Amino acid sequence: MAIHIQMSEEAEQNLKKAQLRNKLSAVLSCLLFLGLGGLSLWAVKELIEEVLPPSFAAYEEPRTEEPPNPNPVTSEEMASAESSASPEAASPMLVADSATAVSMPISAPSMDMGDGLSLEVGLGDGFGSGDLGEGLGGGGDGLGSTEGGGSTLVGTFYDLKKTARGGASGLNGGFENQNKVIDALSKCFSFNSWNETALNKYYKSDRKLYASNWYLPVASAKYGPIAYQVGDPKKPETQWVCKPSAWVAVYRGTVKAPVTGKFRFIGTGDDFFAVRFKGKTVLDAGYRLPTLWDPKNPKACWISGGDGQQWRDNIKSGKDKQRKNYDFITGIPGCGIWDRELGGLVAGNHFDVKEGEECEIEIAISEIPGGKFGFILFIEELDKKGNPVDSTKGKKYDLFRTTDSNPDVKKVMKALKDAGCYTDEANIPFNEDSYVWEVVAQ
Repeated sequence: MAIHIQMSEEAEQNLKKAQLRNKLSAVLSCLLFLGLGGLSLWAVKELIEEVLPPSFAAYEEPRTEEPPNPNPVTSEEMASAESSASPEAASPMLVADSATAVSMPISAPSMDMGDGLSLEVGLGDGFGSGDLGEGLGGGGDGLGSTEGGGSTLVGTFYDLKKTARGGASGLNGGFENQNKVIDALSKCFSFNSWNETALNKYYKSDRKLYASNWYLPVASAKYGPIAYQVGDPKKPETQWVCKPSAWVAVYRGTVKAPVTGKFRFIGTGDDFFAVRFKGKTVLDAGYRLPTLWDPKNPKACWISGGDGQQWRDNIKSGKDKQRKNYDFITGIPGCGIWDRELGGLVAGNHFDVKEGEECEIEIAISEIPGGKFGFILFIEELDKKGNPVDSTKGKKYDLFRTTDSNPDVKKVMKALKDAGCYTDEANIPFNEDSYVWEVVAQ
């Protein structure tokens, strides 16, 4: 006997409602899932940047038109340059190959400055070797390299004949105008302070140079403007933003003392060379010293030949209290011209450092009337009494350097000759294993 069970009308309606709810819930769940999936795909596409592997493309010089020259050449400047300048063939610029750390000469392309000025675009050094210091970066020789970075001091070039905007400053080169130039320099460089603000009133080259040593046998004063690319060796009669006189280059940075001890700088330059270390002038030397300027007695700052005999006597007798440690060193090969005309290289005031101590340093190099130009900077370690640790006769002196590379003398000489800047004396020997005064990253 079969038993039939029939659902009541109310129960059947409740079952249909439950089925409807389940269907709606399933549909909504599917829509929500699809929405979230689409949102995720949009986020991947729009919000997450694709990381591409690095690639390198060869550099191509921009073809954009150069801006107008902010420092137009006047009719006076279009006249012939000073007697030391002479037309030269295009000179190869020496550059550092960063991949191989090997220097090679290349032909530098020219850059049109808008009014006929054709300046050499340096791709490497200001006629330096550009050898890279192992692990410390490049720095070039001479006045430095155009490539920044590494353990180098930064050099800035100022033309005292022009204002910051490129107009005439009222100063000119030449022997007859040198006292006016020295007077202007004295406002920037006194023995007790160096005034960068006073320098900023003069024309400043856009080009910076980065130096790790200061070694330049006697050359032509054209070398400075050429190295900083405000002079053109191809057409010296006309193509000069800065004629080769009345200019100054200042190198600045902070170095780390390699050891604890007492030291002094030894060096000189034509016409003015000075070093400020830890806020004090520790060396000033050369043919004309703005740090000795006296408008009532202008020749008191002329220290070449017989003009400087009284100054040298005051140092040796102890009358010059500011330069109490100064001394004169002669007989270094290649420095004969400075022995004859300046009484030797100048050994400056002593200073103490502790290993790892960070010390601010500034180096100033200036050409005043024009003509010859050059400089050298050694550093000597002293004992506690102030005597040289190495007193060997005929020793090679330590070149002051901020990388573990040394000047390539042959390349420096060749570059100077190619640029028409070589004169006579060269090849000053130096110790190739001197301390490295590493520059602190700023």
